[in-house]
Amino acid sequence: MVKFKCTRCFWEGTEEECPKVSICPDCTTGHNKMYRIMHSGDTLQCPNCAWNSTFSDPLQEPECPKCRDQYLKEIG
Repeated sequence: MVKFKCTRCFWEGTEEECPKVSICPDCTTGHNKMYRIMHSGDTLQCPNCAWNSTFSDPLQEPECPKCRDQYLKEIG
């Protein structure tokens, strides 16, 4: 079981507790609320670069469920 600790609010918990955020595979945009991957029907589009896709899923990364920060440190 992987455990994480948030470097911002010091929340600690398991990977299952962390929401997954869609990340652009080209520029890694996605954690900032202003720059989330946009879903429109079957199309996924990055608001930062020209990446879009109709068939492949973007990368998924965990973020802190308390403060929504992306910087989680593995502690176990």
